Amino acid sequence: MNPFLFDDDTAPLPPITMSQAVQRVLSVFDALSRGFGPAPGVWLRCREDVLVDAKSVDERVRAGERLPLVGTLVAAPDDPVITGRLVQAGGVVVGHTVPGAMATVPEARLETLSKLDALLVSEPPSVCRDVVGFVPTRGLVPLGGPGAATVLAREAAVAQRVAAAVTGSDSRVGHSRDWPDSVRLSAGDHPRVGVPDSALRARLDVDVRARLEATMDTLRVVGALIDEVDLGGTNGWCLRRAAFTLHDHDALLVPLGSEAGSLAQLVTRLDTSAVLIPAADGRGMGVVTKPFDDQVALDLAGLLTGSQASTPYPDTGVGLVAFGAYLRGQPRANDLTEAGARFAGFVTTARHYRMLLIGQEPPEAGVVDARAPQQGGSLVGERWLLSPSALGEFVAHLPAPMRLGTVELSDGTSSLAILCDPAVAERGEDLTAWQCWRAYLRHLSALRPIEA
Repeated sequence: MNPFLFDDDTAPLPPITMSQAVQRVLSVFDALSRGFGPAPGVWLRCREDVLVDAKSVDERVRAGERLPLVGTLVAAPDDPVITGRLVQAGGVVVGHTVPGAMATVPEARLETLSKLDALLVSEPPSVCRDVVGFVPTRGLVPLGGPGAATVLAREAAVAQRVAAAVTGSDSRVGHSRDWPDSVRLSAGDHPRVGVPDSALRARLDVDVRARLEATMDTLRVVGALIDEVDLGGTNGWCLRRAAFTLHDHDALLVPLGSEAGSLAQLVTRLDTSAVLIPAADGRGMGVVTKPFDDQVALDLAGLLTGSQASTPYPDTGVGLVAFGAYLRGQPRANDLTEAGARFAGFVTTARHYRMLLIGQEPPEAGVVDARAPQQGGSLVGERWLLSPSALGEFVAHLPAPMRLGTVELSDGTSSLAILCDPAVAERGEDLTAWQCWRAYLRHLSALRPIEA
């Protein structure tokens, strides 16, 4: 890893303004009159009712509400809980999906969406053509029934935002579930991915096999550890072997389609999460993970599609600011990634903190509160997100002299942080003037003699 890693945050795309959303609502109904809609398996609502909803969202935006789905056009099951959550998040419910639609229209493609941004259906399609399918862990989206709720969208980030808006248990729905305290928020730097072995790949179509092997190479390049596993059964996937593979791996990569077994059946019959990654001919790939490892599947799909939401899907994350050896690329960063922590951006502290050298081999820094602005300065750190359970486990194993504390940030907010015992830190060299631990490491690197 690069110890000087310091890339800029990815700026999120600006949200759709409501004026654009109203225009797009009108375009959907205009497409009807010209024979370009509605999407297969979708019943459109009354045009006037949809426009009233769009204008209502516009008023909420003007009143200062921050809406995660503002302007997003969605078709969803005619369920009061689901539609109510979409509306609360600022989405515009243009129509309702027909139960069992994927059984009669098993291939999801751009035409399936028509002019909508996303469809929420009760089961995953067998094939995706230019459309991403996100299958959350069963029960997180309270649809009920034997299927697996699936969000179809052009990009994985859009599918994730729509799924997040409707996630949450409901007492009226059987098998409804909430996030556990121990949920993982990241795939980590080196996720372990199981793939079909050569014997099963030999049964695939030549193009499908080539695409699967190319996807395996891509995952290797980005740091994933690829294991070939025996998934074959008499008539396709062996569900017991697939479940065993998921127990020992972060994810399972399998082709869509039915040549070696239906991935749609696999995710419906096992307790899993999945992202269906499209291909031009419809025979794309599926990333399958253990239940509640939804963000692991989304992270891997983001690496393969280039579409990643700015926030994780689970809403249980606790912020933790890291310095020194806990920064990305540094020796102790693995302690965070192994806990399922997720990097959430850079932060700057208020002007009353000090950074001191507390170790030489390897160099290590400790941060303490200077208690007075004139004795300290602003420091650059990294913000991570962990589940409550993972945070407790991480703190329990913090080595001395590190300890959990609270740090005040330059924007006036505060956060939990990895700080240092002041009695130990005071004996070290003051590095506050460098402001950033990586800046000090670059300084050390420049001082090293060049070997002939």
